[in-house]
Amino acid sequence: MVKSLFVYEFFQGSAIALFFTAAISIFLVHLHATHIPKVYIFTSFLLWLVGFMYHKLEINLSMKRVIYIVVIINTSIILLFRILYIFFDHQVWYLYLFLAVFNVLYLLNNLEFWGLAAQIFDVRQSKRLFGVISAGDIPAKMIGYFSAYLIIPFIGTENLLIVAAILSSISLFLLTPLFKHSNIRQIQLSEQKMHSTHSVKNIQTALAGNILIRKIAIVSFFSFAIYLVVNFIFYGYVKAEFKSDKSLVSFFAIFFGVTRLFTLIIKIAFANKMVDKIGLRNALMVSPVILFVICVIGVFFVNQHELQRYTFYLFGVLIVITDVLRSAIQTPVLLAILQPLPVHQRLKGHTIIKGLMDPFSFLVAGIALWLYTGSAIFNFAYLYYFIIFLITLWAYFTWSVEKDYLKTLQTAIRNRSLHSRDLEITDKDTLAYLLDKLSHGSETEAISILKLINGQPINKSKFLLAGLSHFSAHVQLLSLEMIQSHAEMDLLPELKAMLFDETRDNIKSEIINTIALLDKEYNFDAFISHPNSDIAYQATLSSLPVLSKTNPEEVALILYQQLNFSPDEHKINALKIIGKLGLTAFEHNVVELMYHEHKEIKSAARLAASQIATTQVILKLVDDFKYEKQDNEIIEALEKIGNKAIPFFQPLLIDSESQGGKSRKLIFLLGKINTQEAKDLLELLLIKHTENTDAVLYSLFAISNKSSLEEADIKSKINKLLNASVEILFQIKFLDKTNPILSAALESELLSIRTKCLYWFYTIYDRDTVLKIKQGLQLNTKESIANALELLQLEVNKDFSSLFSLVFENSSIQDKCLQLEQHYKFKQISENTLAKNIIYDVNYRYTSWTKSCVLYTINLKHNFLAPEFIMPFTLSKNEVLKNTAEHLYQQTTSHQ
Repeated sequence: MVKSLFVYEFFQGSAIALFFTAAISIFLVHLHATHIPKVYIFTSFLLWLVGFMYHKLEINLSMKRVIYIVVIINTSIILLFRILYIFFDHQVWYLYLFLAVFNVLYLLNNLEFWGLAAQIFDVRQSKRLFGVISAGDIPAKMIGYFSAYLIIPFIGTENLLIVAAILSSISLFLLTPLFKHSNIRQIQLSEQKMHSTHSVKNIQTALAGNILIRKIAIVSFFSFAIYLVVNFIFYGYVKAEFKSDKSLVSFFAIFFGVTRLFTLIIKIAFANKMVDKIGLRNALMVSPVILFVICVIGVFFVNQHELQRYTFYLFGVLIVITDVLRSAIQTPVLLAILQPLPVHQRLKGHTIIKGLMDPFSFLVAGIALWLYTGSAIFNFAYLYYFIIFLITLWAYFTWSVEKDYLKTLQTAIRNRSLHSRDLEITDKDTLAYLLDKLSHGSETEAISILKLINGQPINKSKFLLAGLSHFSAHVQLLSLEMIQSHAEMDLLPELKAMLFDETRDNIKSEIINTIALLDKEYNFDAFISHPNSDIAYQATLSSLPVLSKTNPEEVALILYQQLNFSPDEHKINALKIIGKLGLTAFEHNVVELMYHEHKEIKSAARLAASQIATTQVILKLVDDFKYEKQDNEIIEALEKIGNKAIPFFQPLLIDSESQGGKSRKLIFLLGKINTQEAKDLLELLLIKHTENTDAVLYSLFAISNKSSLEEADIKSKINKLLNASVEILFQIKFLDKTNPILSAALESELLSIRTKCLYWFYTIYDRDTVLKIKQGLQLNTKESIANALELLQLEVNKDFSSLFSLVFENSSIQDKCLQLEQHYKFKQISENTLAKNIIYDVNYRYTSWTKSCVLYTINLKHNFLAPEFIMPFTLSKNEVLKNTAEHLYQQTTSHQ
């Protein structure tokens, strides 16, 4: 992606460089430089008009279309001026338009290219990659200028436009592969709108509402206005020195090519380092100071020698320095100063600098120079004084920018709106301000600064020391956390000194932890018996890795003393250490403390048990789970142990037949463990038992592993379930509202069968589709059920999907049975036979609740079961069924 953008910008930049070389050369051959102020005025209105039109395009068209339109327009304009040259090469309007349009092409290229790049890359990527991509513009123009020098003897000045059009066309063809990149495709699919331009109303609001943006706009205005004045003077001297278009092209090609080379060298080798060393304000002052010195020298030469050649050379140097400093230092620093602003204001600031102040500079400089060239005292050399006046104003506003920048930075810190991913701060003045604010600011300000500094490519030692000296414990702890993450070895002496500072006891445990991470050989023996349990715990924990290698007996002795003879806090700390280091040799101590009468110690022992996870501690946890009512802590411990604990609590589920609240908790635990063994056990429970089926199915859907059963076995189970559902439907129809309690129980059985079928579908068909079907059925609206069953028909085997849809569609029991009777024969049975089928699980394993309903509602009326057949149900593990059976048993035996 970066390479594609670099190459694309390379061809665009080369085309624009060739266009400018041709435009300025042809203009100066036919017209005097005094016409340039009028071109400046015309350019200002043209830029505002084009910026407005581009803003409308951004709003109404997709990014892809805008970029294609701009590149096509740029290419077409270049070709159009080559054609118009044939007919109007001497016309003043043509020459004015020719030179002015260069700035339009440059503006459009900037808007579409940086608008595209800003959407492709996020803020963090842009900090890293924009410099690489923008670097393509400088060598592109440099090569464009040098190539003009080489080819001008063979093709002529006007035909440079054809070469420029070809290069621009190549960039057009590069757009197709560029738009195939996934980053750009995602932007096209989204509806996000990010505009490179803003409406005049938005810009006016930004200027009026933010003093920093206003100051930077003024600085940008003076900077560019001086650049335009210097250009005007220079073109005047060039006009006097060179007469033919080819000589002008050759001169401009070499001159601007060398200028771009200097810009590239300074930008890469000096600019960033210089800004870091001297600060933002001083970096901004470099340009006006150097230009002021050169202008003073120029005034001296004019007064002493009055030689045009000296003046020509001085203005040549002046324009090179102006262009280089503006591109390499001035503009990047101005954009850097905007970084503390919120993102939306920052974008508006960028737009104001390029989209508003540049055209305004064209207008003001054009009017001033036009009035001056029309006066009787006009002389290029005297413009030195005008430039010095502008430089003085420029320097004044530049010097005052830092004050507003620091105020904005302070506001951003106070509002906690600064993020290291959004900006990069490396200059010394800003860093000094942040360090002072960290030392003397509030807790929230200090935390905000530390988080900001955390992501900056600087030496953080001074900031971290200041954070450690802050009055807030939260700031101190954050500083220690950063020292750990950045492995700040230089701060070890200060940290070790803090160990013996009693005022640091509130953070001393974390100081010990930090030192242990940086210096693994440091001896913390002096703090193992510290009265503060947190400090003693951390000192012990930090000492054990070294002691376990050099003196393992000492480790055992320390922990033994803490477990047996120390206060409760030290017992808890010892258990934490045993768990954290996985010291399985202490499993018997852990088991013993799980019997402790104090709740805190028992909880710490269970936590340690979950971490060492030996057989003995797991057996104790499972045993406690069986008998304790408050078992959430034990469940959490078993969850941490995970898969290893399953064999130990599996017998509880099998023996209890999944009955009761304890079993339900273990079933949900299996879903959280989420392993193949957990899934296999849950499927066994689903097949063998009927209780807590909803919990079993919920946990099964939560586990990502595949079923261990063969597909043929799964399909056999689905088939049996669907046949059972048909039989239950006919049972409900048979009861025909004569037994609403039993009918309701059978309808619950149907819902359970539906979920079981969906689970088995889930194991052999597309999981996402089955989940959508499940959700649609659970919504239980006519439309959602219809959509779910339609999905089922598309995904699931026809034999299964057709029968499933018939049984579970949104229609009455009578209508369903009427359709099913065409394929299934339901034998006419008595109510007693139906009851016995349910009681003895004929063709399907019914839940204890359904069986209880049968015993309660049917047996009372018909007395079809003898006491010896009721007797086994009095031994049921399900309380409802057991109680119902005992009641019936007493009644039937009393009647006999």
